Parts: sequence; structure tokens; C-alpha cells
Amino acid sequence: MDYKKKLKQRLYVHLGWAGIGALFILFWCIRQPENTYPLSLGIAFVLMGIIRTVQYRQAMKDEQALRQKELAETDERNLMMSERAKSWAFSISVFIAGDLAIILSLLGKQDLALLFAWFLCGMTLLYWICWNIIRKKY
Repeated sequence: MDYKKKLKQRLYVHLGWAGIGALFILFWCIRQPENTYPLSLGIAFVLMGIIRTVQYRQAMKDEQALRQKELAETDERNLMMSERAKSWAFSISVFIAGDLAIILSLLGKQDLALLFAWFLCGMTLLYWICWNIIRKKY
């Protein structure tokens, strides 16, 4: 796929996130609940959508910046580091969730322990599904 086309798709996705953020802000303005979570989430979505949109538009205007961005994304070393970081993040989150499930269970906080146990089960199931898809692909 043409890299400029890929950036344009990302630009539209981030505009969509900014629109969703605007809807959260609008929801909060209309209902004005005591919980400010929709407002803060909406502001974060709008800001990140706008920032990424500006970055992608600037990259698409300058051919040299576009080429540098493409090289950074397709460089084998960057791809390897990204894969390794994802692997570490998954492993660490699974170990932490397992430890927390055990510790919270021992402390008598069964509801929280169950939450982490379900997270652990979900991540294990997701890993198994992804493993089978990748195994069939390669």
C-alpha cells in the first residue's frame, strides 16, 4: 500500500477519534453529570485527534519528512524493538494480573481478585487465538 494513502487513512481515523471526543464533551455539557469522566475523556480524544491530524498533514506535505517517517516505520530494527516491547508488556501484565489475583484473594478482596483473574483468563484466551492464527499464516 502507498504510504501516503496509509497516512491519509490514519488522518481520517484520528479525525474520527476527535469527533467521538466532541460527542463525549457534548454529552457532558447536556447532562452535566457529577462524574467528569466523559468530559476529561472527550478532551483527551479531541486533543490527541487534533495533534495527530496536524502531524500527519505536515508529513504528507513534505516529501522528505514523509520518506523519513516511512523509513522509521519500516526499519527492521524498529519493527523488532516494537515486537519485543509488545511481548514484554504482555508478559509483565499477565504476571502482574496473576500476582494481584492471588494477593487480593489472600487479603479477602474476592471481587477484585476475580476481576484480575478474568483479565488473566481473557488475555490467555486472546493469546491462544492469536497464536493459532499466526501459526496457520506462517
